Amino acid sequence: MTLINSKPRVLLAGATGCIGSVIREILSDKWEFLTTSLHGDSGSLAEDLTDPVSRESLLQNQFDIAVNAAAMASPASCAKDPAGAWRMNAAWPAALAIRCSELGVPLIHFSTDHVYGGAAPPYCERSHAMPRSWYGWTKLFGDRMIKARSHKTLILRTSVVFGDIPSARMTFSEKILAGAVSHVYVDSWRNHTPVHWLAGLLPMMLDKGASGLFIASAADAQTRSAFTEALLRHVGVEDIRPELAYADEGTPRHLDLRPDRLSEFLGVPCPSLDEALELEY
Repeated sequence: MTLINSKPRVLLAGATGCIGSVIREILSDKWEFLTTSLHGDSGSLAEDLTDPVSRESLLQNQFDIAVNAAAMASPASCAKDPAGAWRMNAAWPAALAIRCSELGVPLIHFSTDHVYGGAAPPYCERSHAMPRSWYGWTKLFGDRMIKARSHKTLILRTSVVFGDIPSARMTFSEKILAGAVSHVYVDSWRNHTPVHWLAGLLPMMLDKGASGLFIASAADAQTRSAFTEALLRHVGVEDIRPELAYADEGTPRHLDLRPDRLSEFLGVPCPSLDEALELEY
């Protein structure tokens, strides 16, 4: 998508989160943002996207692109508040998709590797999704509902994002470097993904007409412990050593992703672990 002589107006939901804050930071020279977050931090509109009245008020605004980086992203929080998780992760994206269809504008929606159960890795766009948590189920239903409601939808299914971000929330790598991670799993595999690289893909993918589902992650999966070791070695930190542990019961252990479609679309491989660390630190 290319707009001449003006920046496109972008509705960015979840503007103060791990992904949304980086999108706003690095793309403000290309996009004019209408941002929203629960508490209205950093100049964003304060909107409770789980509330139909608040949603309707927000969606009366005009915009050229919508980016949904808002989610109830903690499996534990979703389990404690299943109705709230449904409203946030499924009902809100569906309402946004309907509005995007009415306006005829593209929607970019961020999904998660938690839609997979870990039984048949590696996972690609054609893989069967069978979540092991209510968080995963709400995100999966959200993906399917927006796909059914808007033909201009780009779904980016990613894994653990990391990097130094302009948000009160902390990425996994920031928690490690702050000494806030007490233990790391030796048997839980994820594609730890550099968040600035991920956010930077959006304008190019829109310009090239990308749509549908893309696995959008770093190229390779590592255990949480292997990623932690590589991160600490890369930044030269020796005094932080989280304990090694086995994953809790119910935690998907093998969520390995295969971003081959994205690599083919970009014309270059997705970043390896070393390249991803270099991009962020």
